[in-house]
Amino acid sequence: MMLTYCNKKTKEIEQIQEIETIDDGEKTVVNTKISEPVLTQITESNLKIVAIAQKAQEATMSNRTRTILVEIEKKHLQLKNKIRKIAKDNFIIIPNTLYDTRLIKNFIAEINTTSYLKKLENSLLMELDLYNEINLNSQNNDLKKLTEEAIPVIKKNIAIVKTEQKRLE
Repeated sequence: MMLTYCNKKTKEIEQIQEIETIDDGEKTVVNTKISEPVLTQITESNLKIVAIAQKAQEATMSNRTRTILVEIEKKHLQLKNKIRKIAKDNFIIIPNTLYDTRLIKNFIAEINTTSYLKKLENSLLMELDLYNEINLNSQNNDLKKLTEEAIPVIKKNIAIVKTEQKRLE
């Protein structure tokens, strides 16, 4: 089964908080709120990565590949904890089902290791696009910090997955 990715715009226009800054007497409006759809989108993206990595580990593969998948899963579980904290700090309720990989793993077909790695690479690339867009558009410090921490991790994971794909060819 192919995982689909919905490209939602991450504009957080509906929740604007005014912050007064005095620049030559001008008042500026800066969006510092986190919208629930944006945080849900981040959570869903993270869940897909974890689910693919977990499902792939069920297949027969080399120890090296398994170690790579475990490490990617571990890093994204750490991201999940940061996302949960941001949600809690901003009074956003994200359903527990968005943290449960069992549901999504059931929809991922049994495939070979190379295909899992390709699916993981594609999901990581989509996640990177999402984080880059949020980093560019969001004025929220928590989201900025999350994206600034996550982007290098995601880029590293993409490079690792690509290297492992080449090794297995």
